[in-house]
Amino acid sequence: MAKRCADMALSSRPRKTMRININSCRLRSMLPYIPDNVMFNIMLRLPSRSLIRFKCVCKAWYAMISSQFFVHAHLEQSKLKPSSVLMAPGFYKKQRNGQKFAFLMSLYKYQGNNIMQHLHDFPYDFPQILDTWSRPVHCNGLLFVSDMKDKMLIYNPSTTEVVSLPKGSPNLYKSRGHGFGFDNHSKKYKVTKVYYQRDYETSLVTCKCEVLTLGTNEWRQMEDPPYPIGESSPVYVKGAIYWMVSRTSFHPEPPNSTLVRFCLTDERFSLLSCPCNVKPSCLTQVGDELYCGFFVSEGLSLEIWRCSFGQKPKWTQHCAIQIPPYAIKWHVASPVVAFHGKILLLALNKIYKYDTQTCKLERIPLTVEDFMCYDRENNMYQTYSKNVVMDFHLFNYVESLVSIREF
Repeated sequence: MAKRCADMALSSRPRKTMRININSCRLRSMLPYIPDNVMFNIMLRLPSRSLIRFKCVCKAWYAMISSQFFVHAHLEQSKLKPSSVLMAPGFYKKQRNGQKFAFLMSLYKYQGNNIMQHLHDFPYDFPQILDTWSRPVHCNGLLFVSDMKDKMLIYNPSTTEVVSLPKGSPNLYKSRGHGFGFDNHSKKYKVTKVYYQRDYETSLVTCKCEVLTLGTNEWRQMEDPPYPIGESSPVYVKGAIYWMVSRTSFHPEPPNSTLVRFCLTDERFSLLSCPCNVKPSCLTQVGDELYCGFFVSEGLSLEIWRCSFGQKPKWTQHCAIQIPPYAIKWHVASPVVAFHGKILLLALNKIYKYDTQTCKLERIPLTVEDFMCYDRENNMYQTYSKNVVMDFHLFNYVESLVSIREF
């Protein structure tokens, strides 16, 4: 009943908000009449790639699909579906000059078992722009990628649009404490940069923060984070970015059972206590919920907890994964991700699947050689090899039509 009501609400809004006659294109003479609100709801449920092609059908369809109202409605509809899982393998290839390395990357969509769909290769600019790269931070179908030299990109895999962001303040350390998310109040996307700076008069090192609002070229200085933030991948959930605290020489004993939270609306830091009174092993986002994982019993069990945001944040245990000693132990290289009621783990470039119903853990039969990348220098596709230096990331993703060019 709730779903039916939601569909009815979607059916009534376009008539008031969108003054576009979808049936005005030339195809009208060949097709039976379809009411605008029905056509709108049909379009709303189509994949992004199909909608991008449909922009070429007629001016009316182009206007509808390009409108901010439709883009937002399509994004909200996509969030109702189970999120996809993207795999992003890459390796460093030495250039002909013998000095520089190009980073070759591809995107794959995991479809279950050992089946993958090759979406496309990263844009041509990427090897020239990024020397190394971090785990992509996802928000509303956009991927934020950065490297240790403070180069930053935002990329939409559905539209293949990509933009390069201006550099911020110099960082004393080669760390990547960047965050990315959406401010629901201002309706703007924001990038946070956590960096370290030395006071040469006192020789003290402090952890600093600055924010860039997309559409501007100016980094704005924020208050200092309450604790140092390291290279752990940040997580965006409901208008805020979360990090695990980091141990540094100038702050050797930070509280392990605390997460640092940055609200994108008031642009202020706060703290969130973790369950178990121990430091999480990983953070992740599933839908609009925050999850964290803890290794217990000397690494033989991974407890996954979910945080519900009501009047007060409340942690509840989602599941406990029993891990064979020979399998994963503490070598989880990325946060866990969700896939159709199952949990995927990435450890040492190996992917494991945990079924929450049967409580069984099994390895997905995917190897490095199953992936391919496009070598632009030699104009050829080649398989990955175990002998190359690889990065391999796994993350949940919701497709969208959000245009980066409009920022």
